[in-house]
Amino acid sequence: MGFGRWYKAQKAGVQIAVAAGTLVIAGGVAAGLFAIVDAELARPGAQASTPAPAPVLTTRASALVTSSPPAAAASTAPSATGTITGPRDGATNVYKNEQLRVSGTAQNIPAGYRLDVFLQFAGQKRYYAAGNPDIAAPLINGHWSATILVGEAKPIILWLVVLSPAEVNLTNNELAYQSAGYPTLPGAALASVRFTANASP
Repeated sequence: MGFGRWYKAQKAGVQIAVAAGTLVIAGGVAAGLFAIVDAELARPGAQASTPAPAPVLTTRASALVTSSPPAAAASTAPSATGTITGPRDGATNVYKNEQLRVSGTAQNIPAGYRLDVFLQFAGQKRYYAAGNPDIAAPLINGHWSATILVGEAKPIILWLVVLSPAEVNLTNNELAYQSAGYPTLPGAALASVRFTANASP
């Protein structure tokens, strides 16, 4: 195949890939080279001699083409950490219908992210928001605290989570889940403790 036919075939291949919306890095570089060659060939008096054949590209197309869309950016802060210091794991002084003060520590919470606490009754796959994510567990000087209602005398898992701004909006707008519980834990879990709420003091 002469250079002219090879050049046209390669240029057509790049145009098809671009038209299909496929991101091919090598194709982009080749397209830029083709544009330079086009301009050179269009100049008055440009030589029409056939240059030596270009080297064949041996990189497989599968190594250059992304066949699936890129993964969405992580919605949570990977460096965020947190603890629950009260109540302690295994606490025995928690009671049904109690306004329970919960607290702990947290670090590396990005601006716009919020801490929240969720209750899960042991053995159930539902997670109940303990309060409004905008103000549920404010972080002050590395310490957070919140007051939640323990509604039933059951084994409980208390979760500390960090919510991204999008997750804060989502949980604030999902009123049905606030009363019926979420099927999965919103946000990223930072810590959890287990205890059993007693029927009465």
